[in-house]
Amino acid sequence: MAKRPVMLSGRVAVITGSTRGIGRAIAERYGCAGARVVVSSSKPEAVAQTVAELRGRGIEASGLACDVSERAQVQALLDHAIASYGQVDIWVNNAAISGPFAYTVDVPPGAWERVLAVNLFGCLYGSTVALPQMIQRGYGKVINLTGGGYKRAQRFLSAYSASKAGIVRLTEGLAREHADQKFLSFNVLAPGIVPTDMTRNWESIGAAAEALKAFPRVMRIFGTTAEETAELALHMASPATDKVSGKVFEVLPRRRALWRIAQAAVGRR
Repeated sequence: MAKRPVMLSGRVAVITGSTRGIGRAIAERYGCAGARVVVSSSKPEAVAQTVAELRGRGIEASGLACDVSERAQVQALLDHAIASYGQVDIWVNNAAISGPFAYTVDVPPGAWERVLAVNLFGCLYGSTVALPQMIQRGYGKVINLTGGGYKRAQRFLSAYSASKAGIVRLTEGLAREHADQKFLSFNVLAPGIVPTDMTRNWESIGAAAEALKAFPRVMRIFGTTAEETAELALHMASPATDKVSGKVFEVLPRRRALWRIAQAAVGRR
């Protein structure tokens, strides 16, 4: 029997950091599944272009520029979504930055703090801004994207690792706090290493730059795609995850990662 396609007809989804990369792929996938999507990034021109391109594909879309490190701007994004479509059913906290690739002592304090402000506080603001109207409507799914460092620290990316580990704990905390409200779900999406602008254009400082020479090989072994991530994000937004909360969904689970390592080892022989 053929697998039935997942449909999000009647749903409204807000995706932060969605004018390119993973966020853009999720917006497109949700839109093709019938959702009305609200896109955002910190650049107004990118938002306008993305909305136009999505509409050109027959997707009902709107958008607003938003710096997720500013709670007032995240609130404005919610207000825009409700003004446009009357509701928000799915909120995807995807916007993120890597910060400098460097020894921790070489990272300017402001740069370290900026990573936490965008990655971790951006998830906090998105989750808590969306939550009251989800509770009022009796339905809501919050999906927070993590990344390298959520299981163990990534060398030379201490701020990024700390922020991504914090996102998992934040999501688990929200899930536990709202465990009695079965119409809510808070889950984490772990994409793996996806070739995006973030992973192509590292800002390196000092001696750590030498370690970047190994990154192409790491990408070949552990790389995933934005499309794979979007497909998993669609599953997480679907009825299949109703009453599922506090879980980490991985594009590259441990068994698949070990298989990749084994293949790479055989290839070197």
